[in-house]
Amino acid sequence: MEDFNKYTSHINYSPLVDFALQQGKQVLYKKGECFVRQGEICRTMGFVVSGSFRYCCTNSSGESSIVGYTFDGSFVGNYPAFQLEDQSNVDIQALCDSSVYMVTHQQLADFYETNNEHQKLGRRIAETLLWEVYDRMISMYSLTPEERYIDIITRCPDLLKLITLKELASYLLIRPETLSRIRRKVVQK
Repeated sequence: MEDFNKYTSHINYSPLVDFALQQGKQVLYKKGECFVRQGEICRTMGFVVSGSFRYCCTNSSGESSIVGYTFDGSFVGNYPAFQLEDQSNVDIQALCDSSVYMVTHQQLADFYETNNEHQKLGRRIAETLLWEVYDRMISMYSLTPEERYIDIITRCPDLLKLITLKELASYLLIRPETLSRIRRKVVQK
């Protein structure tokens, strides 16, 4: 599901992937286990060799919303909180049994300090993550729910094999009933 997070196509992550696979510690997550919990300090990042994770946040009323996903062949973690060694503002939970190569904050800092190319890669990651968040925010204002649905299904046609309609509705910031109506309308077209 490489096209889910658009930023992954804008950077050559291979030096960081190689580093994670060589220097990281393999950790296996069972379906439902948390990579990090909202409110906990983010101490690790990981490269997902197999599996997938959902990112959820809980509001003050106790309602949970899906805010993101990551799939095999990409990174998992709350990168801003990890870089600042701060509390996570999301829960990151395994959607299925998953294998992840974990690196610590110090390991990644040492990787970035190795040379100028690694420092540029770190800056590029931060820049593209900012772009991804900004792009998603703008789409919430500029695209209709139907357009957002069509965009994500066009980019990731197999997405609904991995997540439920209820989760997709939460991610798109619409009610499940609205998503059902949109899907019927799209099929009729």
